[in-house]
Amino acid sequence: MNDITFGQAWEYGGPLMWVLAGFSVFGLAVMLYLWIAQARWVFLHAAMKRLHAAKDWVAEGARIAARANSAVDWLADVAAIAPLVGLLGTVLGMFKAFGGIASDVSAGAKPVVLAQGVSQAIVTTIFGLIVAIPALLAYAFFRRRAAKRIAELEESAEELISAEASNEVQG
Repeated sequence: MNDITFGQAWEYGGPLMWVLAGFSVFGLAVMLYLWIAQARWVFLHAAMKRLHAAKDWVAEGARIAARANSAVDWLADVAAIAPLVGLLGTVLGMFKAFGGIASDVSAGAKPVVLAQGVSQAIVTTIFGLIVAIPALLAYAFFRRRAAKRIAELEESAEELISAEASNEVQG
């Protein structure tokens, strides 16, 4: 079996590999951001600070929840787009393969011409999935984590409201 290096695979994939690399870096950056931003102490501290400063606690709580969920959606976008970029590479690779054969009909179908196009098709599909699968797993993890943090915020806000209501009754 012929083993190819990462550099060879990158070369076979063509310019779309840079697009996939960009999605990969972006996805990793979003994961790192969410790991920190959704840490219990970071999220609850910042959210409770915003609630204390807000005039309308319900509206502010809804904004905090929407913002937490929208940050997670970036991972879903990466997971959806990366395979499509890989599919675009597949189509372009096949176009290249069959276009090369069609333009070289007089010399007969050379396996090398076909192999180059098929290599691009396979490599971009593989790398598109390599980017998308971890992004989708991270999306599922962080979506659940955001829901958990929002529920914790609701509990903390209810405790705050109860404490303030009892202070008003006593004062």
